Amino acid sequence: MKFAWNLVAVACVFLVGCGPKSPSGAATNSSTDTVVMEGMPPEAHGHPEHGPHGGELIELGKEAFHLEMLHDDQTVTLNVLNGAATETVAIEAAELTVSLKHDDIVKTFSLPAAQTTEGKSSSFSVANPEMAAWMEQGAEGAVTLEISGKSYTGKISHDHDHEGHDHDAEGHDHD
Repeated sequence: MKFAWNLVAVACVFLVGCGPKSPSGAATNSSTDTVVMEGMPPEAHGHPEHGPHGGELIELGKEAFHLEMLHDDQTVTLNVLNGAATETVAIEAAELTVSLKHDDIVKTFSLPAAQTTEGKSSSFSVANPEMAAWMEQGAEGAVTLEISGKSYTGKISHDHDHEGHDHDAEGHDHD
């Protein structure tokens, strides 16, 4: 009788563990067609961690667009990028306004358009050692801009580690 129970147990293991497989090799439940996957789905993080010039990314409108923020000890630059954060997008704006808070002080900084073509620019930059120092010291704030008639606000936070990160506005290493 013990042999019969062991045979039933082994049969159950084979029946449960050998369900149908999806084309990707993941096990499926035939009654609900649910695919079981490990890890994050590939589309869960549709953009790189840094912008094309190595800068920090600021999300605009649930990833409709991004800003890439670059700074060194003198200059702060914001580049407008597409939703994938891979290509620049030129917008009609003479400047971007950034509001920052650091050590309980709030200040507004203006970044004029750089390299304007036909009244549009994808890059906004200012040589302002005070703003650059605030960014280096972890200031937080927001930037609001308009793209194709729609207003977007991006949250500026400086919460990454500096190891292996380049703050240089030109994208060069300091080694």
